[in-house]
Amino acid sequence: MASFHAEIREADSPYFEGELVSLRFPTIDGDYGVMAGHRNMIAPVVPGVLHIETASGEKKIASVGTGFIKIENNRVILLIDSLETPEEIDLNRAKRTEEKALAGMLLKQNQREYKLAEISLARAMSRYKTRKEFDSKH
Repeated sequence: MASFHAEIREADSPYFEGELVSLRFPTIDGDYGVMAGHRNMIAPVVPGVLHIETASGEKKIASVGTGFIKIENNRVILLIDSLETPEEIDLNRAKRTEEKALAGMLLKQNQREYKLAEISLARAMSRYKTRKEFDSKH
């Protein structure tokens, strides 16, 4: 299967660099997939589950925060502010974050604080989803 070069970076460290046959990332319109030969584009990434399949057939998932992806000439650069592998996800922390975010949203504070609470909730839900998907396959 044809592959493309990808570099996936969290704010403070690299996560993956190498050849992929597929990559699926979350956008405001739902999951978006990339394969070799994809058209050039730049898009925002929202909190959700990242799926990759390497050229050697290894499949990986991770919970990601917000960021951007650039696809150009069969090369992908994905820059995200946070990334957690399923093994790194602390479900108790995710639950506390979810509860705090929901409480913040219910306070009906200013629009900025509401949006930050909404993003925090999306990240917590992404952690749950990533861990649940991982656990169901292992």
